[in-house]
Amino acid sequence: MTSYQIQHQPEEELFFINFPDGQRAFLKYRRLGDRSAKAAVNFYSTFMPETYRGEGMAAKLVDHGFEWAESNNLIIEASCWYAQKRLAKRHA
Repeated sequence: MTSYQIQHQPEEELFFINFPDGQRAFLKYRRLGDRSAKAAVNFYSTFMPETYRGEGMAAKLVDHGFEWAESNNLIIEASCWYAQKRLAKRHA
């Protein structure tokens, strides 16, 4: 498996990977509440181009988003089914 760089656009509330063939994988989120100790983030949409599915890249993308949220002391919520699945694994 080739390694790809995960990038973050906080102004767009988006983590993404640009692939050499022009396709893009992404993880979208929304900040919830204010920026206090009880602030949260909801990961609501994940997309991986079919060409790159099954390589573990979606897991890395979502886990990267979770690590960012944890490092910013955000409560993690997931309304995307795939993010919910990854979140359950983190808490298992």
